[in-house]
Amino acid sequence: MKVFDIDNPVWSTFSKIFDLIVLNIIFLISCIPIITISTAVTALYYTTMRIVSGNVSYVTRDYWKSFKENFKQALVTGVIVFDVGVILAFMTYLSYLSDAYLGKVVFTVADVLFAGAVSYIFPSLAKFKMDTGKLFYNSFLMTFVHVPFTILNLGVLFITGLGVYLSILVRVLLIFCGFSAIALLQSLWFNYIFAKYMSKEDIEREGVYREEEKLAKKEKKAKDIN
Repeated sequence: MKVFDIDNPVWSTFSKIFDLIVLNIIFLISCIPIITISTAVTALYYTTMRIVSGNVSYVTRDYWKSFKENFKQALVTGVIVFDVGVILAFMTYLSYLSDAYLGKVVFTVADVLFAGAVSYIFPSLAKFKMDTGKLFYNSFLMTFVHVPFTILNLGVLFITGLGVYLSILVRVLLIFCGFSAIALLQSLWFNYIFAKYMSKEDIEREGVYREEEKLAKKEKKAKDIN
């Protein structure tokens, strides 16, 4: 095995880690305006799902491609998610403040279901082309249809939040590669789930992307050799 061969598993691993670090950095940078966070999250999942499926060669190119294409819809979706989240949080706060048992139960359950649906919204937007209403409807349905994965999504978010609260190391890791690593982990099951819902057009589009990436990889390999 050639140590400096670009196809060497060691170098391949380092290359993937470097890609995650780069992806994490551009994700954080594109979140700085705040209003672009939803678009950044969409682009992040778009890129990590392509990494998992083996369709990516340049993470920056894929990231910015999704960022531009989904900018408007992701922005609108993000505003809706934020507004509904604020309303639910406020109603939950009032129910606990008034010590209304039924209100506590209803709004706590609503919060969990909302969080579950949101965990599918931006990955779905990254994967499929659909109007915003259908995006919310499908994401809400997937919350119930894929309960084990919904629990996984919420579990990952809960553990991450707890880690950020308790450990400085977790906060540091998030800055370097944490967000991209978490998205990559979730992309393992998102790709599995979304494959069940892909239309003929989606499959054809994926096929075109695969051919584009094959050519890009050949070009990249040729440049590295030269």
